[in-house]
Amino acid sequence: MASNALLTLNNVGRHYTSGDVTVKALDGINLNICQGEFIAIMGQSGSGKSTLMNILGCLDKPTHGEYLINGHNVAELDVDQLSALRLKTFGFVFQRYQLLANATALENVAMPAIYSGEDKNERESRAATLLSRLGLAQRAAHTPTELSGGQQQRVSVARALINGAEVILADEPTGALDSASGEQLLNLLKELNKEGVTVILITHDAEVAEHAERLIQIKDGRLLSDSACDQHNHEQSDADINAKQSIKPMPGVSSIESIRMATMSLKSNWFRTLLTLLGIIIGVASVVTMMAIGEGGKQDVLKKIETIGTNLISIRPGGRNMRNTGDIATLTLEDAYAIKKLPNALYVAPERSTRATIRFGENDFSGRITATGPDYKGAKDWQMERGVFFTEQDMAAFAPVVVMGKTVAEELFTNNENPVGQYILMKNAFYQVIGVLAAKGASAGGNDMDDEVLIPYTTGQLKAFGRDYLSSITIKAASTEAVEQLQADISALLIKRHGQEDVRVRTTESLVKAVTETQDTLTYLLASVAGISLFVGGIGVMNIMLVNVSERRREIGLRIATGAKPRDILKQFNIEAWVVCLLGGLIGIALGFVISLLLRSFAIPVAFTLLPPVLAFVTSLLVGLIFGYAPAKKASRLNPIQALAEE
Repeated sequence: MASNALLTLNNVGRHYTSGDVTVKALDGINLNICQGEFIAIMGQSGSGKSTLMNILGCLDKPTHGEYLINGHNVAELDVDQLSALRLKTFGFVFQRYQLLANATALENVAMPAIYSGEDKNERESRAATLLSRLGLAQRAAHTPTELSGGQQQRVSVARALINGAEVILADEPTGALDSASGEQLLNLLKELNKEGVTVILITHDAEVAEHAERLIQIKDGRLLSDSACDQHNHEQSDADINAKQSIKPMPGVSSIESIRMATMSLKSNWFRTLLTLLGIIIGVASVVTMMAIGEGGKQDVLKKIETIGTNLISIRPGGRNMRNTGDIATLTLEDAYAIKKLPNALYVAPERSTRATIRFGENDFSGRITATGPDYKGAKDWQMERGVFFTEQDMAAFAPVVVMGKTVAEELFTNNENPVGQYILMKNAFYQVIGVLAAKGASAGGNDMDDEVLIPYTTGQLKAFGRDYLSSITIKAASTEAVEQLQADISALLIKRHGQEDVRVRTTESLVKAVTETQDTLTYLLASVAGISLFVGGIGVMNIMLVNVSERRREIGLRIATGAKPRDILKQFNIEAWVVCLLGGLIGIALGFVISLLLRSFAIPVAFTLLPPVLAFVTSLLVGLIFGYAPAKKASRLNPIQALAEE
């Protein structure tokens, strides 16, 4: 008979150890259950009948002995194969119904079919058919709280049948029902048994047990009596047994289904989800805002440096043992012309400066007079607001013309006169204004760059200075990459011309590099501070997800009992953490932009680049991956028996 049995237990025992005490919940159980039987396993509380059901349904394993399902030794099956048995072979009907509180009757019935890989429409269609058969067609859209006890238990039966279970394990199914509802449920189980479904009823009630065809009594973990199965009605041929195929693990739940389940769970607990989101939103918004402020500050400083030029070379008189002053007559206009011939010397502007009083009518202004050449405008990258800049012809003609800065023009021409064409007095000589430079503001050193007046170098040499040496030469290289080579060429040229190293050749590259590095350090510091906020948000995600797992232990136990593999649970809870962090990241990025725009309205420099939001978003996903894994792993390792037993 054992060879023809659907389920076979040979000397099965289940022992629990508590300190030095060993409790024998089952002790030497020998049992054969044939296909199509209706069996009642009867015993008082603590007799071991529920432990026996857990072993029969592959929720637990024997401490010793052998349990065979269709000839397959359960001890030799892996986790996925055991999940496949719970999914396809067994269907559970629990005393307390064990329905998902936030799901409808239809969704509760269809839930196990998710783990068999069925399409959403197909499983919901079959669930609706089962509910209709059980007289619950009109209640399909109702949640468990809107159903009576009898209706909830019928939903539980429909859920047990959704994957075509061969065996229904009903644990005290009438315990929470009134007599009428209990009778209806027992009649339903009888109908299913007539259709070939094996029904195993766990009960302590003799009246309930009378509905079964076979009665097994258990006490203190041992079988007291067994009315034995009817061999003529339930015997299987060896051909049927041999036809049994190997137990194949079911494919894992698709990512789309996992996302759908995660979204439903988060939606049903929206307040907890909001609290979880809050930490990620604040963290991501902080990263975006802080890095925008850092980048804005850096660009603001670099703009000021750019007013000087990032590919400029400055030559000043004075060697290593000489004072760096314009009084040293080592630089000449001929040096500037020689440098102009070097490769990559785009603009060469000789300079000689002094301060003097500039007068127009009754208005005086103490400004800086700079004698230079036509290349000055290009070297300093200075635009004209009005008029023109002087030319080589003006240089050759010693023309008494000037181009003035915005500050000088505003101080001298107070009646909104057009400065161009007017005459001003400087150094006891009159000069005609031919142009006004566009405003540049303060330099990197904080000096006003718009308080000077420019005149042709030849004119200045004749009328303002009386001597032909320069105080500096400014050269603009053709590109930033050419600066280093051009600097070396200039140094070699001037040493050759002067016979000694009597000038200093400097670039703005070192200044730009220093400022950039300093500002980058500041930006990273700000980002690190914001990152700590994101880290704290991640800890919040982990804590709330751990609470989430604790609150949903019964749900997790139910999913495992109805066929979910541990990795399905792991995937679902991981995706829940990812969805939270994904939403938190997107909202945080948007909030960070809004805050940055508000700061910009208060004249705080901010600048948006692609890196901060991408970095913050990727980091938020990593937070979900790292901090969501521990709760998800805990959920996947839950003991379904203990989880289902919790109130």
